[in-house]
This record gives sequence, structure tokens and C-alpha cells, in this order.
Amino acid sequence: MSKSRVDSDGFQIISTKKSLKNKSTKVPRKETNFQKQETKIDIEKSYGRIQTCVEEVNASEYWKDVNKAVSNIIKDKSIVEIVCFGLGHIGECNISKYQLALLLCLKDKYKPNKVSVHDPIFFIDECEILKKFKLNIIKENTEGSYIISKQGVTLVYLPHCPKQLTNNFLWSNWVENLENCILLCNSFTSIIENQLSRVIKETVPLIYKIYPFTQEVALENSFIYKDIFNDISLHNFPKEKLESLPPDFWNNLDKPKYENAEEFITSLMIERLTI
Repeated sequence: MSKSRVDSDGFQIISTKKSLKNKSTKVPRKETNFQKQETKIDIEKSYGRIQTCVEEVNASEYWKDVNKAVSNIIKDKSIVEIVCFGLGHIGECNISKYQLALLLCLKDKYKPNKVSVHDPIFFIDECEILKKFKLNIIKENTEGSYIISKQGVTLVYLPHCPKQLTNNFLWSNWVENLENCILLCNSFTSIIENQLSRVIKETVPLIYKIYPFTQEVALENSFIYKDIFNDISLHNFPKEKLESLPPDFWNNLDKPKYENAEEFITSLMIERLTI
């Protein structure tokens, strides 16, 4: 396991490894069909329930930890945009409601110019709920590919999303501009250390490649419901680490392709949201 250290505010900073031992394995191919079926949602009832979730998250120690950790990373910079992928069914699922509540707390605290959300499984009524919260809905399924702003910090929130989504986001921003990005997502350290290194290198190569140059801040899973924010960390890419990389590190790469990702909904499965 990697050694960890604690910063001046008591947050655990996870030190990354410089090298990983390769092990051979074969990744089985599995075909997955995805069919979206609409479900009617009580918009006002769900909207009110999510507001209650926002109040609970806002009063929690977990939110205080997230807020302090984000503030420590951005320092005197501003968050100009928040992008969120993979919230799930916010009208039906309590986990999704609380994960949306955290997004709304971040929106209220940092007041970015725009907050955008996407999930290919959103129901039409769920999109109406999101609009009531003044969120911009990304209609096209870009599979996590999103080019961040160069005008300030972009916070990218991927709550319990497939690692392929994170890998695609890294691919679409595979330049030094990653220094303007904060990722709130599943722990890179857990991804790297809990699976065979050869599988990680083959399936999510950009996570594997950027990991040694990532600063990860582990967030204690202190929320009252332990299955909402478990294994979530903040990740950023310090400028001094990125500047130390040779120019060929950023060589153009083909868009990743995935053969064994049944949890990952691609654009071939569903073209775009119908709102």
C-alpha cells in the first residue's frame, strides 16, 4: 500500500507510486445492450426531497471536509465551472439524491458561471427537476469527454462513476491544462492498488499514466449514510509536477475503446437525451 501523509488542515494526502508491477491477465469481452424506458416522476415531491437532502448534506461534517479540501486546492483561484457526470436516477434513488445535494452545495458555495450535468439514463421528468435547480443539461452522451475551461478552475464531479468515464475525461484534456482541473471521483489509489496493474494499464491507460503525478486528498466517509460518498477522493494535478514531464508525455492519443465495460453506457447504446 502507498504511504500517506496529512496536510496542515488534517486531510490525508495519498502519495502515489512511481512504478507498478505488471501482471498478465486476459480481459473477457462481454456485449451489453442498453434500453432506456421512461418513468413518470412526481417532480414537486422529488424537488422537495432533494432540497431536504441539501440541508442534511450542508449541515454535515462531510460537507465541511469537502469544502475545506477544495478551498485548500484552489487557494485564491475561482471555480468557473462545475461538470457532473453519472448522477443516476435522482427522482427515484436516494443515493443519487444525496449525490446531487452535494453538487448543489458546491454550486451554492463556489458560485461558478455554469454547472452542467449529464447521465444517459436521466428520465425526462428528472431533467425538469434539474432545470428547477438551474443546472445546465448536457444532452449528448460524450462518454465523459469534456474539454474544460482555460479561464479558471473546473471542478469535475463523477460520483461512483465507471473508471472508463474518468479515463475519457482525462483523454479529452490530455494537456498541461489539467492543472486547472479538480476531480471529485472514485479514488485513483483504490483503482490502481486493488486491481492488477496490467488490467489497469490496458483498460484505463490515462488514469494509470497520470497517477504518479496526481495529488489525491482522501475524504473521510463521515456522512450518516455510508454508501453515498464511500471511496470518493479529491484529485488535482499540481503545476510543478506537470511541468516536470517531458513533452512526449502529452503525445496525441487515440480515443480509448472499451471491450469489457458492462457498467459503462456508450454513445452507441443511446445517442442523446430527449428533453
